[in-house]
Amino acid sequence: MDSASADPDAAAAAAAWYARLHADDATPADRAAFGRWLSAEDAHDRAWHELVSATRVLDDARNDPALLAMIAATRGDVRAAPARRRWPMAAAAAVLLSIGGTTALVLDKHAAPAATEVAAVRYVTPVGRSRDITLSDGTLMTLDADSAVRVSAPGATRRVAIDRGQAFFQVAHDAAHPFVVSAAGNSVTALGTQFAVRTASDRVVVNLVEGSVRVDTPVLGRTTTLIRGNTLTIGASGLHLTRAGADIATGWRKGELTFDATPLGEVVAELNRYSVQRIELTDPRLAKRVFSGVLRTGGGGTALADALSAYGIARVDHADRTRLVLAPLS
Repeated sequence: MDSASADPDAAAAAAAWYARLHADDATPADRAAFGRWLSAEDAHDRAWHELVSATRVLDDARNDPALLAMIAATRGDVRAAPARRRWPMAAAAAVLLSIGGTTALVLDKHAAPAATEVAAVRYVTPVGRSRDITLSDGTLMTLDADSAVRVSAPGATRRVAIDRGQAFFQVAHDAAHPFVVSAAGNSVTALGTQFAVRTASDRVVVNLVEGSVRVDTPVLGRTTTLIRGNTLTIGASGLHLTRAGADIATGWRKGELTFDATPLGEVVAELNRYSVQRIELTDPRLAKRVFSGVLRTGGGGTALADALSAYGIARVDHADRTRLVLAPLS
């Protein structure tokens, strides 16, 4: 096993989690604990995806007589089976069994007539920390700070659901298996492209950096095809397409946030995803004032306060390690 492969402890833990998540009595608390384990270390992420890849191989051959005979033998129910393809399947099973004793439960699940679908993997990032993740199909996903997504097990369609925040995708080309990202009831379908999907309280934003994507908005009964540079905003008032600017909108990947006549309430909400020092506005009217400029994701709150003070818009009313309170100057 090379250095990029999962270490034995992580592999055994991944097998245990797989069995736990497929148990009939698995609970939401189990899934939440699994998400915390998965995101705690890169080794956990590698171990899980190696396990999922291995189970896909066995899933494709779950009706092989030799493998079924091996599964029966692990249960003490030894039955005769044809020798056809015995050695290749024995080798595959031995590799998976070596991950850990609990993996035998996974094998038994796949041998059942009604196999249970592999649980989605949930990735979560805390405030102030983004994460680069390589999905099992080779797609590169950058998960922004304070974000959460669910990645379904590989199948005919590759699926990712964004629950919170935003993510950028460099999609591995595979024309036979469309890559679909869903957010707030909308879906973005791509084949070999680079794009970002962002969710907010009142809208979903799709930024296309390279290639093309199809955006389906069932509530509005619309399908929109984006080309390089396009930004599509899906909101309560409908769709808004901007022909250029996707590169700037995805500047968060290099630590830059660009605002163009954006209400301060939205600017503050965005900056608060990147720092434990939360910005607060003491006056609702201040939240409606607009701001234009480029801020860093690190230290952006201080830069915003300095800019607002220079513009004669707001002043710092209180500042400590966890709070930065801004009040109107007048």
